[in-house]
Amino acid sequence: MPRFSRPSASALGRFLQLGGTGARIAGNLLVQRVTPGKARIDWQPVGELLGDALGQMKGPVLKLGQQASQWQDLLPDPISAALARLQNQVPSLPFAELEANLQRLYDGQLYELFDTIEPAPAAAASLGQVHRAQDRQGRALIMKIQYPSIHAICEADLRQLRRLMPLGRLFGTPAARLEAVYTELRRAIDEELDYAAERDHLEAFRAHFGDWPGLGIPFAASELCRPGVLVLEDRPARSMAEVELAPVEIRQRLAENLCQWLAEQAFGLQRLHTDPHPGNLAWTEQGELVVYDFGSVLRLEPRLLAGYVQIFEALRGTSSEALEAGFQMLGGRQPGSMPPHGLYRRIHLMLHPLLQPGAQWDFRGAALHQQLSELFPLLMSALGSLQPASGTLLINRTLEGHYWNLYRLGACLPIADLLAEHIERWRGGAVTARP
Repeated sequence: MPRFSRPSASALGRFLQLGGTGARIAGNLLVQRVTPGKARIDWQPVGELLGDALGQMKGPVLKLGQQASQWQDLLPDPISAALARLQNQVPSLPFAELEANLQRLYDGQLYELFDTIEPAPAAAASLGQVHRAQDRQGRALIMKIQYPSIHAICEADLRQLRRLMPLGRLFGTPAARLEAVYTELRRAIDEELDYAAERDHLEAFRAHFGDWPGLGIPFAASELCRPGVLVLEDRPARSMAEVELAPVEIRQRLAENLCQWLAEQAFGLQRLHTDPHPGNLAWTEQGELVVYDFGSVLRLEPRLLAGYVQIFEALRGTSSEALEAGFQMLGGRQPGSMPPHGLYRRIHLMLHPLLQPGAQWDFRGAALHQQLSELFPLLMSALGSLQPASGTLLINRTLEGHYWNLYRLGACLPIADLLAEHIERWRGGAVTARP
């Protein structure tokens, strides 16, 4: 795993670093375009520049790159490949730069509590990195350790984002809605930095899903956790990024487990794991789905659930106009504006056949993302009547991430029947049976 020097926590330094990367990418593309005899753009050096810069910077900008890596078939292959490497090949900080801080957090007793800590990280991510360890009882553990100065890094990035938010008003988005979007993003980052909250979420998920077959969630060694250090069971499995190596029957089992788990999160537990990139999901040769990283979990408000259910039922019904009630419930419509019925009709036309009783949604065959990309001009024309709906940003990001996971799995599932079953139990207040 490549090493990096400690990232800048200065807002100006990070702005200049990101701006410099953008300038280098623009320069590379310009040179390619004016080079005589060059028929098409070589995206390989562009992908390498972008991946290296985001990996070195860490923080929220790296998380955006990881999110973009899920947009398969929408970005040039070299760009997608470079961003995909950010899931599990992020440059790591040398352990020596973490060890002194760990000794302080453990009151100088680090190696009285841990028998061994592997200096080479098992993984590095946007806010911290993971080291395998063993405690004095011989348990195989992982230590999730935040980077030094990560709080300052996140503050710097969020300040830059705050400065850019007014640009959204060019699209007619009210200032109050822009503020709501920023607040939601900030809440998500603050929550991911709160390892005590992550441990609480992990324990809630283990309590709810502990006896579910086909689903694995590691336990937290609470007595060994410290501020900025989360100690968990080491539960080895293969990354979702490698799932195409699995046999077809295993991929189908994983897809079924994933959909059941996602639906039960929403309608049973009413908490949503909102960071579904392939580095946080893994699989075993037996078809068990293993889930890591509960740093981003959203408690679902009944209002939001009701709004999404309204949209689901409108898409199953015969009239696209019924979508208006769902968008209104979610707060996704600008007051006093005309409903974008042309957009509603196109969305209904795409999704209605996939959501009928008994319909099998073939995620690769339907290639829904390609159809959605064709809607972009219609979506832009409807911006005057749509607005970001407070509370839905992370939910929509999660649904998008799981769409790509199911695409990667080559899933073919009766999505509508599965959701209808969970919705019926949710409305009746019943406890969901194990899958």
